[in-house]
Amino acid sequence: MKPQYKHELMTSFMLWFDHELLQEGEAYSNKTGTLYAQSDSRLPNSYISLQSNYKQWVNDSSITGEVDPIIPTEFEGSGRSSDIVFDFDNGRIIETGNTFSAGDELTGTFAVKDFNIYLTNETEEDLILENKFQINSRYGDLSMSGIEPYDQVVPAIFLNSEYMRNEGFAFGGEDLTKNIIKAVVISDSEYQLDGALSIFADTARKRFSKIPFSNHPSTEYGDVKGETYNYLSLASSYSSTAQYFIEDVTVSKFSERAQNKLPGNLKIGFIDFDVSTNRFPRS
Repeated sequence: MKPQYKHELMTSFMLWFDHELLQEGEAYSNKTGTLYAQSDSRLPNSYISLQSNYKQWVNDSSITGEVDPIIPTEFEGSGRSSDIVFDFDNGRIIETGNTFSAGDELTGTFAVKDFNIYLTNETEEDLILENKFQINSRYGDLSMSGIEPYDQVVPAIFLNSEYMRNEGFAFGGEDLTKNIIKAVVISDSEYQLDGALSIFADTARKRFSKIPFSNHPSTEYGDVKGETYNYLSLASSYSSTAQYFIEDVTVSKFSERAQNKLPGNLKIGFIDFDVSTNRFPRS
C-alpha cells in the first residue's frame, strides 16, 4: 500500500515533536559509554551489532543549547561508511563489512534523549498497565551487554492518532481534516514529566510542515540519509505547501495517589493535540 494521509501526518508530527522537545527543553545529555557486541536475529548473519546502554541517540544537527548535543560521527577512528551504520533509533552501530569482529567493544560519546519517542497503536490503558519497559540509566553504564535490540525504553513518549474527521470547508471539494493526536508521557521523575507537559502546552496555535512519508530522514537501519539530518532545513523545504495547524493542546497527569497504584515507580502524563489541515481528500 502506498502511504496515505495518516502516514504522512504522523511522520511529520513525530519529527516536529522530537525537535520541539529537544530544542525547547534541551532534553538530552551527552554520554560516554561502551558499545557491546550483541546478537540480532533481524539482521543478516554477517552483520555485527554493537549496542550501547542507551536509546535513543540525538541525530538532529539543528539542535543547539547551553551545551550542544554530541552527534557521533565515528567510534575509535571508524566513521560512518558503506560498512558502518549508525543506528540512532536503537543507540548502536551496525557493522556490515570486516571492520570489527564479534568480540569487539568500542567506547564513544553521544547525546542521549531524555525521552525516547515512539509511534504506537496501543491504547493508553495498555501502555500504562502492561508497563514492560527498560529504563535508560542516567547514572552511567549499569549493564555490561547493552540494551536488547528493539526494546522500548523509558522515559518515553508514545504518540498515537486516535481520531480523524473530514468537515466540508469550501466549494470544489476542499475539506478541513481534524485529528486528535494523543501523547502518553512516561517518566521516572516529576521534574521531567512537568517539563515535557509544559513545553507542549505552549505549542497551541503553532504550525508544522507536511513532510512526505518518502522523505523521512532515517533509513531502514536507523541511520540518517546523507551526511547529516537537520530538521529545520528539512521542514523549511516544505514551508510553501499547506501545513498542519495545532488548534489546541490539553495536558494532564495522574494524581500522586493514582501514581502510587501503578506498577513500577513511573510518572504518567497525557497530552492531547487538536490538529487540522485543509485538503482535497477526494481529488
